[in-house]
Amino acid sequence: MSKHLSFKEVAVRYLKRPTKKLGRAKNPNAYSTLEWMYEKRPSMILIEGRKKPVPYGRKNSQRSHKVVSWDETSGRFADVDMKDIANIDVEDMETDLRNAKGLSNSGINTYLVYLRAVCNFAQQKLDVSFVRFPKIETLPTKEREYYLTPDVAKGWMRFLDPLRADMVRFGLATGQRKANIIGLKWSWLSKDLTRMVIPADDAKNGHSHTIQLNKMAVEVLEKRRQDRKQLLEEYPRLGNIEYVFVQDDRQRLGQPMTGTSMTGEMWKRSIRMYNHNLMYRAEKDNRSVDRAKLIPEGALVFHTLRHSFATWLNEAGTDLDDIAMVGGWKSLDACRRYVKKSEDRAREVGSRIEGLF
Repeated sequence: MSKHLSFKEVAVRYLKRPTKKLGRAKNPNAYSTLEWMYEKRPSMILIEGRKKPVPYGRKNSQRSHKVVSWDETSGRFADVDMKDIANIDVEDMETDLRNAKGLSNSGINTYLVYLRAVCNFAQQKLDVSFVRFPKIETLPTKEREYYLTPDVAKGWMRFLDPLRADMVRFGLATGQRKANIIGLKWSWLSKDLTRMVIPADDAKNGHSHTIQLNKMAVEVLEKRRQDRKQLLEEYPRLGNIEYVFVQDDRQRLGQPMTGTSMTGEMWKRSIRMYNHNLMYRAEKDNRSVDRAKLIPEGALVFHTLRHSFATWLNEAGTDLDDIAMVGGWKSLDACRRYVKKSEDRAREVGSRIEGLF
């Protein structure tokens, strides 16, 4: 029998459930996005002791303040029965996010993803029978063109801390997604560390995926296994360390990183240090900077490693079928979107007809 639950009731239940892969609390982004949907929120607030209003946000809201203005687009589902959420509601939300809040497709997609997650949760876990289940599809975004060259990758990794450097090296060696690397468990690996099996529940396409690991990946795992042994010897109270890539600071001892902390300030600082070092060395040697080796601001995200992996294999002469197989792409079209063509590659292909006539 269908449950009569409001959108807010379902969203609150969804937020209370731990994440599927790591069993952690939902991230702050999930809270702020869904709270915007089910309750009226301020737009600008005046914090006590300040003269100028500031945007309402999770941190600012925790300080003593007065509301200056309200976000008229918020709270749209405050009193709506979950089963009545329809396609027109999704369309109206997209329009307001674009026109009133000025968000790009990428920003709007964050809201769509969480709305879809709550709708699926309501139907699958709470037995809500929708009048008509809404069709929620993410919007097209500009494809990321940037990928690392091997030289840039090696130069940049020198400025990463040991844990992130291991994760980046493993990502470039296997082409796996960030979630599968952060959530990688020792139980997914063969005893000799040459094979990795991602369970269906943890794979994006819903199918288990077996990966034969290359020498670079195995070397990373051997190092992590030694690090694990040392951690357990030093901190026997840990008992067992389930994940491969874990932190060694006292506050988060033996725990994997979160996705946001992985590419947070330490990640961004390493990029700045790499670029600064490149410019410093050029100035010291009295030569111009090789701008092709500079990493553009905001261009390098963890998923860039997957693009780089596919591109490097393609430039080494590997066909798309084989790249899709080792990288876990379900279709050649999906794989093709990850392969970038360098100028040198394009020039080499174009020169193949030279001398034919």
